[in-house]
Amino acid sequence: MQKAIIMNTLQIDSVLLDEALKMAKQKNIDLSQMVESFIRNFVERSAKPQGKSKITPYVSRLGIDLDLPADFDEREAYRKYLEEKYG
Repeated sequence: MQKAIIMNTLQIDSVLLDEALKMAKQKNIDLSQMVESFIRNFVERSAKPQGKSKITPYVSRLGIDLDLPADFDEREAYRKYLEEKYG
């Protein structure tokens, strides 16, 4: 993987930057990795066709495409699951 060097300066709110630095330290990654990960995730999500149900970041990290229909209702599916389980 090639690394690009950004010649422009990003302007970030100082409070937000402090919080991001704390989180990066807790996760044992540097801020550049955190920002790159966010941008990559944003670009990949933007490139996917719209209309699918939103998938949580955790499930997305699993690398599984659930291919849910556009009209999938999570609450209704959960209600049916509970109904079947506790009937």
